Amino acid sequence: MVFGKEDYSNSSADEMIIYMGKGVEIKGDIRFDGSGRIDGIVEGKVTAKGSLVLGDGAVISSEIDGDLITVGGKVNGKIIGHQKVQLLKSSVVTGEIMTPSLIIEEGAQFNGTSKMTEEGNTISTMTRMDEAEKRPAVMAVK
Repeated sequence: MVFGKEDYSNSSADEMIIYMGKGVEIKGDIRFDGSGRIDGIVEGKVTAKGSLVLGDGAVISSEIDGDLITVGGKVNGKIIGHQKVQLLKSSVVTGEIMTPSLIIEEGAQFNGTSKMTEEGNTISTMTRMDEAEKRPAVMAVK
């Protein structure tokens, strides 16, 4: 540690990099490499290259992008899990979930749509699906 700043360049995905407690509110995007836990309020995109736990006090309004995402709080927006998304019984999710593996515990509330993807292809699959939805289903030819 130098001048109160730690070097995270050699951190592994299992190492806890961020913890945001209850009572903390952030308006803006959060981006980190490694594992993290959020129990506060975020109005902005959360991007984690690793695992992300949203505790039962978490309230997220925007997009969440990570490898392993566990939701125990409230999410209003899109969740992109590159490996797995798990909704705990305390979770309330409104929006879209894209992941190759989705686990929903009994008691969890999920109002929205889910798209199952191949592991590692979440973003490219999402882009292809979005582009396909914009194209007309039938083309007329003279």
